[in-house]
Order: sequence, then C-alpha cells, then structure tokens
Amino acid sequence: MKQFFTVLKFELNNYFKNKSFLVTTILLTLLAIGVIVVPGIFMGGKDTEDKESGHQVKTLAILDRQAQIEDLDQLEEMMGQDIQWKKCSDDGEVRNLVENQTADAGFIVEDMLHYTYVVENSSMRDNTEAALQQALAALYRGEQLKSRGINVQEMESLYQILPESTMEILGKDSVKNYAYTYLLIMILYFLLIFYGQMISVSVTTEKSNRAIEILVTSVDSNSLIFGKVLAGAIAGIIQCVLILGSAVISYQLFRESWNYRLDFLFQIPAGVWAAFAFFGLLGYLLYAFFFGMLGALVSKTEDISKTSMPITMIYMASFFIAIFGMNSSNGILMKAASFVPFTSSNAMLIRVSMGSVELWEIILSGGLLAASCVIAGILAAKIFRFGTLMYGNPVKFTSALKYMREK
Repeated sequence: MKQFFTVLKFELNNYFKNKSFLVTTILLTLLAIGVIVVPGIFMGGKDTEDKESGHQVKTLAILDRQAQIEDLDQLEEMMGQDIQWKKCSDDGEVRNLVENQTADAGFIVEDMLHYTYVVENSSMRDNTEAALQQALAALYRGEQLKSRGINVQEMESLYQILPESTMEILGKDSVKNYAYTYLLIMILYFLLIFYGQMISVSVTTEKSNRAIEILVTSVDSNSLIFGKVLAGAIAGIIQCVLILGSAVISYQLFRESWNYRLDFLFQIPAGVWAAFAFFGLLGYLLYAFFFGMLGALVSKTEDISKTSMPITMIYMASFFIAIFGMNSSNGILMKAASFVPFTSSNAMLIRVSMGSVELWEIILSGGLLAASCVIAGILAAKIFRFGTLMYGNPVKFTSALKYMREK
C-alpha cells in the first residue's frame, strides 16, 4: 500500500506540474466563467425579456405595385413584429435602402401571392420573410372569403379554437433533460479519450527511456498500474470539477440576468449528478486500465494509436450507442447496454436521467461494472509487468494473454 501511494503521489505531481495541464485547466475554467458571466452582465433581466419576446424594431422597405395592401399597421400586427415601414416607389429604391443599410430588408410585392424578398446577407435566424409570407397568405384568404360572402372574423375564430390539454409526466421529462444529459455524455467522452491516451503515453515513455525496468523491479506492478490509473482519474476529476463547477456556479449567480434561459442545461438533479459521478468514474477506470496495459505493449509512442485503436473503437461504439439511444432511453438497446460493462457507464447515466430504471437495475449494473474494473485492474497489472520488459515491435494483446497462460 505504501508503494501505491508513492506512485500515486508521483503521478499526481507530474500532472500538476505539467504546464499544458495547468494552462488548459485555467483557460477552460476562465472561458466557462466568461461565457456565463459576460453575457449576463450586458444582458440584464429586463433587456433579456425584451429580446426574448422579439420586441426589436426592424426597418423594412416595401414596394406594393398594385396597392393591394391597404393597411401596413395591420400587416405589421399579422407578422407579429415591431416594424418601421419605408414605402418605396420603384425596385431600385428598395435595393438602395437595403444596400445602404437604411433598411434591414425589403419587399417588392407584385400581388398577394407573389413577392421578392431583398436582403443584403441571408441568415438562418431570419424569420422576416416567413412572417410576411404568412401575413400575405392570411390577407389573401380573407379577401377570397369576403368575396364569397363568408364572414372572415367568424372563420378566423373557428380556426383559433384548439383543444385544451395538460401533460402529466409520471416518469422523466426526456425532452427537458436531453440537453444536460448530452453535455454529461460528451464530458465523459473527452475525459476518457484524453486521459486514456495520457496514461498510455506515460507508460510508453517510461518504457522507451528504460526507467520502467527499474520501477517494475523495485515496485509491485499492481501498485504501478493502479497508481497511474487512479492518478489520471483524480486529475481528470479535479479538472472537470473546476471547469464544469465554475460554469454551474457562475450561472447560479447570473441566473436571473439570463432570464433562466439556461435552466435546461445547468439545473441538473442530484440523482443525475450521483449517477454521473459513480458510473462515469467506474467507466473511466475500466477503459483506463486497458489503455495502461496497451501502452505497456509498445516501445515507441508513435505506436500507441495503432495499438490502442481496438479499445478506442469499443468506446466509440459505446458513445454512439448512447447518442442514438437518447432518442429511446427505455428501448431494448439501452436496457441491454446498461448491463454490459463497456457500455453501461453511458447507458445507465442516460436511463437515470431520461428514462425509467429500477433500483435493482442500478445496483446490478454498478456491481457488474465495479467487478469488471477489478478484473481489468488485475489483468492490467499482469500484462503491464510482462509488456514493460518486452522491447522491439509492438506485442499483440492476444500474444500477451497466451504467454501468461503458458506461464
């Protein structure tokens, strides 16, 4: 146990003294705070409400060739926007106003069913044309109904009648919980891929400079591999807590300024946090042990990517199962994946957050994942001791297993 703590302390010092680790942690923490705080300072609660309500005055140029639009104020009301109209006499005037940025956009209306929308640069968030299209269509329908002797107001009142309903959710609100569940899955993905590769590089570097020969002869291989893996886990947790925690705390302080618009992302229930911490940590340890043992099977850092590709592909499969399974958190795929150790860290988190899951399922899944971590750790220690003393071409994982069975 003393050797384990010695290795753990040494590896943690390597992380915390690493300039890239420190700089990355500080910059990402400051970025997370800035993304929340800076908009919160400039927006303010009242201004945010105005923007959210769409109460931004737009200046629109319009040419009505046949003078079919009798009341521009009525058209503005039907479009549901605050508009300052600029009437034009010809096409060129509309285009000049838009080009000179005197008007945000312009319309050349041939008749109720034909028009040209003039804009300097198109935008995916521009809803002005769609609003005018609906308004002109409503005016056209009104004229056609009026010409047929049908009361327009009565017809519109009939169209506005909708069934009244309420939704009663007995389980989880999957739509509401989707955003923060996706965020947590992405955090697990980056933590595992980044720190898994770092563990492999650490092992291979020590092997390439022959330092590992001294270590494995003086320190128990179990202490070495467990110390390296747990040090990576602790460093990752600290980095994750600093970055994600700073964003959550910043939002809580500026929540009112944001007009509570990011609640869907940061208001995460305690049960989901617990599942994220438990299954995320065990899932990380499981894969980290494999990254550590595979790093011991190569002598050069450039061979790490090729050797670790199988375990990386397994996790990628787990990741994509989780992403696609979020659309059906109670489906058979997610239920099966939540009991397979290689996929349960993501799948069970999604089921806890978005679906229905029994307590016994959580206990069974967690127990299987924990047992798999122990088995992976024991296997990693044995292959680690064997692989670190093998030099030359990368040793295949199957060859290492075969050698150990023979021994």
